[in-house]
Amino acid sequence: MHELQLCTLPNMPVADKTRKVRNKPAPYTRKPREKAAKDAPKTSAKRKESGRREHLTLADWLTVFAFIDTHPLLSQGEVVKYFANRADGVLIFSQSALSRKLDQRQELENRASSHPSALSSKRPRVVTRPDVERALILWVHHMESLGETVSGPMLRAKRGRIEDLLDVPAEDRLPGEGWVPSFCKAYKLKEFRRHGEAGSVDLEAVDAERKRMQGVLKRFAPRDISIFDETGLCPK
Repeated sequence: MHELQLCTLPNMPVADKTRKVRNKPAPYTRKPREKAAKDAPKTSAKRKESGRREHLTLADWLTVFAFIDTHPLLSQGEVVKYFANRADGVLIFSQSALSRKLDQRQELENRASSHPSALSSKRPRVVTRPDVERALILWVHHMESLGETVSGPMLRAKRGRIEDLLDVPAEDRLPGEGWVPSFCKAYKLKEFRRHGEAGSVDLEAVDAERKRMQGVLKRFAPRDISIFDETGLCPK
C-alpha cells in the first residue's frame, strides 16, 4: 500500500497558523432622527446661526399672533427680538412686516381653513370661483371613495362641466391646464402613472369617444338616459 505524502509548490505561501481571528465589525450606528408629523404644516424657522431671512408661512404668522395674545404687554419691537432669538428655531421678520400682518390678521385666520395646505403656504392662493373649486374637490373625494383614480384630463373635463352647470362667464373660466398643478398641490393630490393593461389606455381615444357619445345622447331626453357606468365618466 502506497503512502500519500503532502507537498507544497515552491511559490505557494504557507498558511500562517498563528494569525489571529478577526472579529466581525459592529454595524454602523445611526443617530435616531425625530420623525416629523405627517400632516404638520411647514415652517420657516431656522437655526440662529443661519442668518437667512425667508418669508414666513401662514402657520408661522399664526404662531406669532398666538404669542402676542399671551403676552399683550410686549411691544412689537420686543416681539420681533424674541422670535429672532428663539431657542427652538428663529423667525426673522421686521417690525413693519409684523404691523402689516396684524392689520391683515382676520384675513389670514380666515385663509387658514381654505384648503389643506394653506398653513404651509407663504402667499395666498388666488381662487376666482370658490364654488367651482369646492364642487370639483367634492367630486374628487367621491371618485376616491369609489376606488377610482382621477387624472389631469379628467379634472379639466369635470371642471368644464361644472362651469357649464353653474353658468360661469367665459372670462371667469379656466380652459387651460395651468391651474391643475396648483389645485393638486393645494389639496395634496398626486397623480400616479398606471402600468400594464390599465396604463395602455389611449386617453385621446377615450376623450374622442366621450365627445361622440355626448352628441349621440343629445338626441334623447334626460329621462331616457340611464347610468351605464359607475366610474362617473358617463357623458350625460
